[in-house]
Amino acid sequence: MNHLCKSHGGLQIVTALINNDLFLDGIRAWCDKVGVSPYVEISQEHKDGVQYIRVYANDTLHKLCQHADTSCLAASLGLLSESSAPDMALEIVLSMAVSPLIFDFSSLNELEANIRMRINLSGLARRTELNFDTNGISRPEAYWIHVVDGGFILKEGASLVDGIERALCPDISGEHFSFSCQRATEYLMLHSLAIELSLSNPAKLKEIELQSRKKALVADDFLNAFLLEIGSSATPFPMRCYVPGDRVWFKNPDDFSSNVQGYEGSWVIYMGGGLFTNLWDKSKPYTLETKCLEIYHWRHGVREDKLGSLEINEDLVRELVEQTLDSHVKLQSCINMMMKYRDPQGVYENGGCIDLTRDTFKGVYPDHTN
Repeated sequence: MNHLCKSHGGLQIVTALINNDLFLDGIRAWCDKVGVSPYVEISQEHKDGVQYIRVYANDTLHKLCQHADTSCLAASLGLLSESSAPDMALEIVLSMAVSPLIFDFSSLNELEANIRMRINLSGLARRTELNFDTNGISRPEAYWIHVVDGGFILKEGASLVDGIERALCPDISGEHFSFSCQRATEYLMLHSLAIELSLSNPAKLKEIELQSRKKALVADDFLNAFLLEIGSSATPFPMRCYVPGDRVWFKNPDDFSSNVQGYEGSWVIYMGGGLFTNLWDKSKPYTLETKCLEIYHWRHGVREDKLGSLEINEDLVRELVEQTLDSHVKLQSCINMMMKYRDPQGVYENGGCIDLTRDTFKGVYPDHTN
């Protein structure tokens, strides 16, 4: 899509050119309702029968989020995003508004659906706690069955939403199931998508449930089917710019330790308030700095197991992270090394761990879903 006024970024609703002023008034009223009006500008343009309504950061919001750093946004505004859905919605919209990359929506309904999915995702992510195991993966047997070449498929008659929640959340299952971080984030995204589809597009949810009973979509197949990847090497996100509900990849820039299975990098969900999921200990979510430090110290935790295979000594990594946090000099040195955009896949030269892109949900309503 050829974006208009791209330099301002923010979020953009692109629709057919019908009742311009009435629709613009509706967007203004919506911004008032959500509470973003004091922090944004709203513009309208039209071209070739299409109207572009954009909501983007004003000077007040830019001062709160200098260099598009959204990590302190909730604290600066006193938002209780973890416990308040309206506060989380406000943090989501303001984070989009300050982004220099445009978030496109085909209607106000799609924008609201995206916000609901991000709120649900952030909430479930806070409850998720798993065992890290790239080989000994497990799922609740009442919902899932493992098949050769099909992965874990949903049992006939089982609810996809319930099956995912019980696989991720020990507060209802009483167990910690084994996952890789990539598959865990796929389950998290799919859960929020399924909940929204039950409201906005039940027929599409039935299709996805049918697919889930045949073969699991994973990795690139999952990304291509359900998500949008925003950003590129030419137009990367600022390194501290995240929207609650973003799925984010952190690369391990150390060639040797990245050969340990499961330590090529780390998939996480940004939950807002400057915090990323710790899928293995929900009581200790990561900040951007502690995530960078953990990945940095993986290189110092490599060892051979009893069979001669490489593994990471997680206890040593945690100890080294704490030592680095206690030394301002060491901390700055590590952060300077890691807080750089990552090298391309397969390249280990001078890059850090920060990705250029963010993953989010595709449209969900029947007229626009892709």
